[in-house]
Amino acid sequence: MTQIRRNDPCHCGSGKKYKNCHQKYAGKFGKNWVYIIGAVVIAGILLVIYILFSSGVTDNPPPGKVWSPEHGHWHSP
Repeated sequence: MTQIRRNDPCHCGSGKKYKNCHQKYAGKFGKNWVYIIGAVVIAGILLVIYILFSSGVTDNPPPGKVWSPEHGHWHSP
Protein backbone atom coordinates (compact mmCIF):
# COMPACT_ATOMS: atom_id res chain seq x y z
CA MET A 1 0.00 0.00 0.00
CA THR A 2 1.42 3.38 -0.96
CA GLN A 3 1.43 6.24 1.46
CA ILE A 4 -0.57 9.35 0.63
CA ARG A 5 1.57 12.45 0.25
CA ARG A 6 0.46 16.01 1.03
CA ASN A 7 -0.22 17.10 -2.55
CA ASP A 8 -1.93 13.89 -3.70
CA PRO A 9 -5.70 13.93 -4.21
CA CYS A 10 -7.53 13.02 -1.01
CA HIS A 11 -8.67 9.41 -0.66
CA CYS A 12 -12.22 10.46 0.28
CA GLY A 13 -12.99 11.66 -3.27
CA SER A 14 -13.62 15.30 -2.37
CA GLY A 15 -11.34 16.52 -5.14
CA LYS A 16 -9.21 18.48 -2.66
CA LYS A 17 -5.56 17.87 -1.98
CA TYR A 18 -4.89 15.62 0.99
CA LYS A 19 -3.21 18.47 2.90
CA ASN A 20 -6.37 20.58 2.65
CA CYS A 21 -8.79 17.79 3.48
CA HIS A 22 -8.00 14.87 5.80
CA GLN A 23 -4.41 15.67 6.79
CA LYS A 24 -5.69 18.45 9.03
CA TYR A 25 -7.42 15.88 11.21
CA ALA A 26 -4.88 13.06 11.01
CA GLY A 27 -2.59 14.49 13.70
CA LYS A 28 -5.29 15.94 15.94
CA PHE A 29 -7.06 12.68 16.71
CA GLY A 30 -3.86 11.03 17.87
CA LYS A 31 -3.16 13.81 20.35
CA ASN A 32 -6.76 13.94 21.55
CA TRP A 33 -6.76 10.22 22.35
CA VAL A 34 -3.66 10.67 24.47
CA TYR A 35 -5.37 13.46 26.42
CA ILE A 36 -8.60 11.47 26.81
CA ILE A 37 -6.80 8.34 28.01
CA GLY A 38 -4.69 10.43 30.39
CA ALA A 39 -7.79 12.11 31.81
CA VAL A 40 -9.50 8.74 32.32
CA VAL A 41 -6.44 7.32 34.09
CA ILE A 42 -6.18 10.35 36.37
CA ALA A 43 -9.92 10.19 37.13
CA GLY A 44 -9.57 6.49 37.98
CA ILE A 45 -6.66 7.14 40.33
CA LEU A 46 -8.57 9.93 42.05
CA LEU A 47 -11.62 7.67 42.41
CA VAL A 48 -9.55 4.93 44.03
CA ILE A 49 -7.96 7.44 46.42
CA TYR A 50 -11.39 8.84 47.31
CA ILE A 51 -12.81 5.38 47.97
CA LEU A 52 -9.84 4.38 50.12
CA PHE A 53 -9.81 7.50 52.26
CA SER A 54 -13.51 8.37 52.46
CA SER A 55 -14.73 5.12 54.01
CA GLY A 56 -14.28 5.57 57.71
CA VAL A 57 -13.46 2.71 60.03
CA THR A 58 -16.83 3.12 61.75
CA ASP A 59 -18.72 2.11 58.57
CA ASN A 60 -18.03 -1.66 58.86
CA PRO A 61 -17.90 -2.71 62.50
CA PRO A 62 -16.62 -6.17 63.37
CA PRO A 63 -19.33 -8.40 64.87
CA GLY A 64 -19.96 -7.61 68.53
CA LYS A 65 -17.64 -4.57 68.67
CA VAL A 66 -18.28 -0.90 69.44
CA TRP A 67 -16.20 1.99 68.08
CA SER A 68 -14.56 4.20 70.70
CA PRO A 69 -13.79 7.68 69.30
CA GLU A 70 -11.77 8.53 72.42
CA HIS A 71 -9.35 5.64 71.88
CA GLY A 72 -9.64 5.35 68.08
CA HIS A 73 -10.27 1.58 67.98
CA TRP A 74 -12.95 -1.06 68.50
CA HIS A 75 -13.99 -2.29 71.97
CA SER A 76 -16.13 -5.12 73.20
CA PRO A 77 -19.43 -3.80 74.59
